[in-house]
Amino acid sequence: MHIGSRIRRLRESRGLTQKEASSGIISTSHYSNIESGRYEPSIDVLVLLADRLDVPISYFQRIHEDDALLQNLLTEYEELLSSNMKAIPQFINKHQKHFAYISSIHQEIMFHLLKYTELVKVERIPEAQALYSSEVAHIPQTFFENASRALLEKYTYTSGVYYYFKKDYMASISHFEDALHLTREESLSAKINYNISLVLYKLYDYGTAHVYAKRAKQQYLHMHNWARAGDCYNLIAALYLEQHKTVEARRYIDRGFSVLGSPMTETQGRLYHNLATVLMKENDYTLALKTVNQCIDLKKLLKCTTLFDSQLLKLRILFRLGDLLALRDNMNRLQGFIQNEMEQANLDYFEAKLYHALGEFELYEQKMKNCIDHLHKNEDWKALKDATRHLSLYYESNKKYKNAFKFQELCIEAYKRLTMELKGGEEL
Repeated sequence: MHIGSRIRRLRESRGLTQKEASSGIISTSHYSNIESGRYEPSIDVLVLLADRLDVPISYFQRIHEDDALLQNLLTEYEELLSSNMKAIPQFINKHQKHFAYISSIHQEIMFHLLKYTELVKVERIPEAQALYSSEVAHIPQTFFENASRALLEKYTYTSGVYYYFKKDYMASISHFEDALHLTREESLSAKINYNISLVLYKLYDYGTAHVYAKRAKQQYLHMHNWARAGDCYNLIAALYLEQHKTVEARRYIDRGFSVLGSPMTETQGRLYHNLATVLMKENDYTLALKTVNQCIDLKKLLKCTTLFDSQLLKLRILFRLGDLLALRDNMNRLQGFIQNEMEQANLDYFEAKLYHALGEFELYEQKMKNCIDHLHKNEDWKALKDATRHLSLYYESNKKYKNAFKFQELCIEAYKRLTMELKGGEEL
């Protein structure tokens, strides 16, 4: 990182061309060389450019000098992220003048990484991703070779989160592994192990995911962090469910409830969800329905973001029960709460199966094709495999072999993607 890089990004944010930024100050070619780092600008040029770009001159002069007061504010910001999120807006507003133009490149990057973390914690993911893309992604890796351990640790961990939401799971694991090697804090190490397990879950690598989830569980139990240990028990149960091991899943669900105790938490909601899934897989549909209703009531009370997943599980249970009237009623109510195309695709899948069961085949085909388009676009291979298989078998039974072959090919593609990414792994 050099001063030219900061000048370039400021110019671009102002919507100026190089000619417009340099006019009356220096030649466009000389200005271009400054932006590229080939020339170091004089103090007189910096003063004029600062005025042109409407920033304090200190923003161009002390780029390698950390400010002691600002460092204390960054430390306080990081502590609030762990202890008191509600106090952050007032804190940022109070110290806005210190955060507006941070001269030190190191401290500016740290501020953006902390801001990214804040946005993720309040579930403003698109804003967080946009912030990282504009303020962090452009920084060359070589810059961090001379960065402090604290900054490098924060950068690698935050990058792991960024690439997770970007669905670049291999890059996410790579950054999380780097952060794991850097950190000396058991709490952060446990969090990274848990996150790596989540990424491996997305890659369908359930065996290796167990290794990291169980490692995180042991760390949280050692720290007596029962809430986070409960999250680990829930994740391990979910991994066993994906491997069709309901007995093991049930055991970890029970342990999760045990470590959490009586307070109502989001983790308890997720445990109820997985317990309902176990009961459904064991064909105890009545108890599964009762349990998923408990789950939904709790998630509504706590305003959980995973509420829709549990409502979809209820649809699956109702379908297994054969209660088509209740299924239709629940689907109609869910339509008003759709927030994205993937939620719509999942609801379309159940609606298509309902139309199939009722013999309304034209509507069935329409909904299933719409569902398949969205699942394929978003690379949800697991759901795509089930949907394309269902439609292919329908066409085959109606002797529409050309259509059956088309969706069977898509089913095979999804299956290949799943098996390509399903690596197995050893359990501890």
